[in-house]
Amino acid sequence: MRILFDLGGQVQYCHECFDFPCENLRKFDKRYRTLFRMSMIENLKDIRENGMRQFLEKQEEKWKCPECGGVMCCHNGICFSCGLDLLKNKKKRYRWEDD
Repeated sequence: MRILFDLGGQVQYCHECFDFPCENLRKFDKRYRTLFRMSMIENLKDIRENGMRQFLEKQEEKWKCPECGGVMCCHNGICFSCGLDLLKNKKKRYRWEDD
């Protein structure tokens, strides 16, 4: 495994690294795909291909609560505005309901 240091701002995102995706990122990505229904690697590829602004616009739409328009948590799909009671009563707060 190669270690990359940020030398003077040359690398801002993992996708800019010559080692992308490194083993550490692959492990992290697998965990997030399994537990939280999202891929860090796919997100970074999207940023690389379409830019940060477009990525953030898509994420804003993806995580918008259909009930109140607030922001939903990627770790469990519960809205931070209208779903707090649901969150308080969950046994596994950072898991999706069907997991």
